[in-house]
Formats: sequence, structure tokens, C-alpha cells
Amino acid sequence: MMKPSRLFWKLFLAFWLATSLTFFVGVGILVLGSFGRPGDPHLEAILSSEEQLLRQFGVESGKQFLVVWRHPGDEAIGVYDSAGQLLAGSPVPRPAFERSVISKDGLTLSLRSSHPLGKEGDQGPGRSIPLIIGTLMSALFSGYMAYYLAWPLAYLRRAMSDVAQGRFETRVKPMMGGRRDEIVDLAEDCDRMANQLKLLVEAQQHLLHDISHELRSPLTRMQAAIGLLQQEPARQEMVERIQRESVRMDTLIEALLTLARMQGRPESIDREPLDIIELLAVIVEDAQFEAGMKGCRVSLQACPAFVSRVSGELLYRCFENVIRNAVRHTRPMTTVVVSAEVNLDADCLTVLITDQGPGVENERLQSIFHPFERGLNEASAGFGLGLAIASRAVEMHGGTIVARNEPSAGLSVEISLPRQA
Repeated sequence: MMKPSRLFWKLFLAFWLATSLTFFVGVGILVLGSFGRPGDPHLEAILSSEEQLLRQFGVESGKQFLVVWRHPGDEAIGVYDSAGQLLAGSPVPRPAFERSVISKDGLTLSLRSSHPLGKEGDQGPGRSIPLIIGTLMSALFSGYMAYYLAWPLAYLRRAMSDVAQGRFETRVKPMMGGRRDEIVDLAEDCDRMANQLKLLVEAQQHLLHDISHELRSPLTRMQAAIGLLQQEPARQEMVERIQRESVRMDTLIEALLTLARMQGRPESIDREPLDIIELLAVIVEDAQFEAGMKGCRVSLQACPAFVSRVSGELLYRCFENVIRNAVRHTRPMTTVVVSAEVNLDADCLTVLITDQGPGVENERLQSIFHPFERGLNEASAGFGLGLAIASRAVEMHGGTIVARNEPSAGLSVEISLPRQA
């Protein structure tokens, strides 16, 4: 069962207040009307009954009814004949109310009361006053509630229309004033969505700019090599140059396609039970060849098997990119350490890849996972897509990836992956 929200309590209290005020105002009008108008409904009922008895059955029946009626001490009803003689009831020397009645016997009688009564029919309009007041008050409160709920929704609609037209700087929450309810929460979500769309569009534009720049450079070099080859067909080094640039472009396009494919829904990737520790061992073994070329080593400090339902292809790309990046930056004759341990409390695997290179500037520790992010001295080293692919692969598996500089030297990249059933 859902917990009542703030908006629910606002609506409940508002309508409860409206109905309560309507009720109390109506009761107040009736009470005030009873004080301002003479008459007693109970006494009027007795007089009406007595009158009916006199008309239908005669004086004797009216006399018996008044004998049975137990009237309060200050109330008295008497039936008098035309000569002023008391025929039934109690003496009423100073009648506050008197009505002529013709009995069944044909006698003209006078029905007197010691208390005054209102005139017949004077309560009709009075009884409609509470209904009129209640209708007006309900209309006022309903109009207020309709305005209270409708105007922020109108702002939301206008803001969504602006966002749909590309004006992502539109914000709704500042228009809400001091409200504190679910509509304000919705406005915050809409503002957050507009800001996220703005960031995504800017990132897409930046990515397209970087892709065009990365593709233009090898294409320019290839065109220059083709021009020189046309002028001097004997220069075979130009053919090798064209081949290298073609391979570079092919590698870039493959990395871009991998990154684009990973932008899809996480649930769309194929998963299978896989021992991640065994996958790490294969990657480390392959990385040994590249590390041996610069006199380095790659060491694996592994824990027992950690089987999880994952995408082996994506995780292979992830760990391979991070480990190869560490091998490329570590100093000659050093060791890249790959350690893996299982956190039993969180039921996740933590993999730590540490090199002994120069590290990264502190302000770039997060941006190195963005596409085409490279250092000032790394303009020609790769495309800056390896760590971006690794970050997206970890994210798709519900994990985290962070980088930090070691106190002594080097960079550590920590990857945490929860176990997937």
C-alpha cells in the first residue's frame, strides 16, 4: 500500500476544510435563524395535531389529546368557544398565538397558545440558504484547487514544448515559488532531464567533431602519399604509408562501432556464465608479449574463481584496454600488477590494475574515461577510446570504474563488478 504523499494531504485537507466550513456555516445560519425568528417546531406540531383532531373528530377528541400531552411548565394550549369559555386544555389568559378552528360539530373554536409561532411558509427560503452558501463555497474552493493544480502543469507543458524544440536551457522549478509537493519534484525531474539532454547533445556534437578530426588526419596523409606516389611511382614507402593509415582508420572505425553498439540498452547484450578470473588470466598472458618488448612484466594476483553471468566479449575489451593502457605507460623494466579479490559482503569482484608510469593529472582522473580524451603528450598514441569502451562495458554490467594516482608513482584503475545471477 502506497504511503500518502504531500499532494494527497494537501488535497484531503483542502476538501475537508471546504466541506467542514460548508456544514458549520449551514448549521450556524439555522441556529441564528432560530434565535431571530419566533416559534417552536415542537409546539407547532402539537397545535397542528390538535387542530386536525378538532376538525375530524370534535371537541372530545381534542380534549383527550391535550390531557395526554405532557407539556412543559411554561407552555400551555387551550381550546375556547366563541363565548370565551375554556373547553379543553389549560387556561391561556394571555395568548401569544391564536387560530380559529371549525370543529366537526360545526362549532367555531379558538385554539390558543402561550408561546408565539412563526408564520406559515416563512421557513422555505431560510432552508435554502445553507444550500446556496455551500454551493458558492464549494465553487470557490474548487476553483482555487483547479488553479492550484492547473497552473504548474501549464508551465510544465510549456517547458516540455521548449525542450522539444531544442531550447534545453528552459527551467521549471524557479516558476514554482515556495511549493513543496510532488509537482515540484516533477519539475525538478524535468529540469534534470533538460540538463541531461543538453549534456548529451553537446557530447554528441563534441564526439562528431572529434571523429571528423580523427578521420581527417589519416585521410589527409593518405591523399598526400597518393599524390607523391603518382609523381614518383617507384617510392614504395608511400604504399606502406597508405597501408598504415588504412589500418589506423580501420582500427578507429572498429572502436567507434564498438562504442556505438555499447550505447544501447544494457539488457540487450547477450550474457552467459563466465569465470572472470579465467578471462583475466587469458588477457594477462596475451599482454605479456607486448610488455616483453619494453622489458616489462604483467603480474596476476588472482583469487579463486568468480563466476558471473556477463558478456564475455565486452569484459574482454574492458580488461584488455585497461591492461594494455597500463603496459604502454609503465616505465621500462617495471611490473604491471593485476590483482583480483572477492568482496563477500557485497558479493562483487574488485580488479585493480596498477602501473608504474607517470600517472595522470588529478583534474583528468575522471575525464580519461571520455571518448577521445588524451594527454598533451599522447596525441599520436591511440585514439582515446580504450578507457571509454572499458567504462561503458563496466557500467552496462552494473559496476564501477575509478582511476587514482598512487602515492609513490603510477596510476591505478579499480573495477568493481557485482555478481550477476
